[in-house]
Amino acid sequence: MTVERVIKLASEGRLCMPSFQRPLRWEASDRRELLDSIYRGYPVGTLLLWKNAPTGSAGRPLNASAPEQVQGERYLVVDGQQRLTTLWDALGRKPAPREGALVFDMANEKFLSRPLSREELDAAPPALEDGALPEVPVYLLLDAASLSEWVPHAMPREQKRLYFELGKRIREYTLGFYVVADAEIDALRHVFDRINTSGKSMRREEVFDALIGSRVTEDGIAGLALVNARLSDLDFGRIDPSTILKVLEAVRGTRIGRLDPRRLDVAAAESDLHRTATALRAAISFLRNDAHVPHVEVCPYELPLVVLARFFDKHPSPSERNRILLRRWFWRGSIGERLGGASATLQQHVDDAGENDEDQSIRALLRRTGSPRELDLAWDVTQDVGLNAARGVMFLCALLDGRPRDLETGEQLAVTELFDRGRTELLRPIVRGARVGVVNKLLTRSGKNARELILDCADEAALFSHGIDGGAREALRRSDVDEFFARRSAVLNPRLRAFFERHTEVERDDAPSLSSMTRRSA
Repeated sequence: MTVERVIKLASEGRLCMPSFQRPLRWEASDRRELLDSIYRGYPVGTLLLWKNAPTGSAGRPLNASAPEQVQGERYLVVDGQQRLTTLWDALGRKPAPREGALVFDMANEKFLSRPLSREELDAAPPALEDGALPEVPVYLLLDAASLSEWVPHAMPREQKRLYFELGKRIREYTLGFYVVADAEIDALRHVFDRINTSGKSMRREEVFDALIGSRVTEDGIAGLALVNARLSDLDFGRIDPSTILKVLEAVRGTRIGRLDPRRLDVAAAESDLHRTATALRAAISFLRNDAHVPHVEVCPYELPLVVLARFFDKHPSPSERNRILLRRWFWRGSIGERLGGASATLQQHVDDAGENDEDQSIRALLRRTGSPRELDLAWDVTQDVGLNAARGVMFLCALLDGRPRDLETGEQLAVTELFDRGRTELLRPIVRGARVGVVNKLLTRSGKNARELILDCADEAALFSHGIDGGAREALRRSDVDEFFARRSAVLNPRLRAFFERHTEVERDDAPSLSSMTRRSA
């Protein structure tokens, strides 16, 4: 259930707190951490709800201002009071004057707690000062229209995109729920006590491994970890267990998020894990060789891995033409920001990929990318993007396609070694205190200062692999920052555009192969 849906239920008075819930104990730091986890896509535990509790056990509405007469099913919160109350207070209502509220510091990508100003309480667009990114009150993020009205009209387009993506992430984050019905109040108290004396709630992938995965072992490795072990020779990086579980559900034909591991036996689980690894191997091979995504760290969204695995499980040997069309789907959908978001979107793509007819699957997936001619392929390396955002990941993927070389050894940078410590340590600032776009970043594993690496390097080919020609290097040497950025942008921007044009092929016909059309008409 998405955060947006949860807040809607609460606003209608359909989420209630029972008398046996513990009092609120969270501090401001706990509330900030919850929102930060949601923003970054981290799991926040599973919540337990009691549907349509009998009269006398309904508790009090989470929304104290909800109407007395409630339409639809009501839910009693057995476990999750702290989290749901935090979400309601942060997103479901406007804070009172002088009340400690949550704001998001876009420049530093973190949540802060402070009272809101009168202008912030009135949702007035903030004043823009020297290109600084204003802090946004969190209560404005739930409603896209309100957020759009708050964002200043004069703000640059790429900065606006940061705020709209923030709101989208929060609204569409999916919370895990267990819903029980027809239980007695004593039974619910017992469940509540068990949950709250056994530590943190388990994630879905942990539940799977605990109940069934731990019984499927090979060389001391068990459960979902077996899939990563079987793919380790590809050097694509470790795939998150939650993604592996979604792939397993997809190849089984189970609705994503609905697998009940208690209904699996060991033999079935072992077969499903093997099938999952096989499907992921084919998906990874496609990403690396056809879509030119060399590592999981530069795959901008989770959805393609799940969908591609489902497609290759269903169609293990697609035609060459369909591989080309599938590459277009991946890059058009990624650049058009159509491959992230709600779980419903993932399920729709999985259903498309599972069509019995290979060509029909491809056509259905391509339709979800919208009109290719509406894609903006003119990306600029001076844009302010973070590596935690999908757009930043695509920038990095395009840079890696240029086969950058080590400025100290002259050898091509090895992708597998680059990501040993994740993405955030890869791009080092060249000019301290200057603009924060990719144009001011150097892709390197060296611990040396990026500016010094450039100035000390005598290998012109190695420098040019990073978009730095002789003129740019000399401009940096004499501290002519604007000239350095201009010359480097003139090299990198055409490379980026060429990469995206080559992979999206927006001007090309998306018709299936001639042999396919002949076969269908026969």
